[in-house]
Amino acid sequence: MIDNLIEWNDSDRLDFLEDNQGCALVSDDDGRWAVACDGWQSVTAGEAANIETTFFIEKRFWRPTIREAIDAFREEMEGEE
Repeated sequence: MIDNLIEWNDSDRLDFLEDNQGCALVSDDDGRWAVACDGWQSVTAGEAANIETTFFIEKRFWRPTIREAIDAFREEMEGEE
């Protein structure tokens, strides 16, 4: 894991999302972004399939850019450790 004091590049951010499977990068109709892990989805067994997904995203996690949304989620995750 990268030290908190070092700024992440986009590859680090994508790696972080891949390491946190089950989370989703979500946008709203006003151009805000958030990473969501709280929610429900239909489960697939093995192969990719159509799914239905519902997320709960706290207001404090919405950010104006994808990068800021990933960074905010990362900071929250690291704070829980």
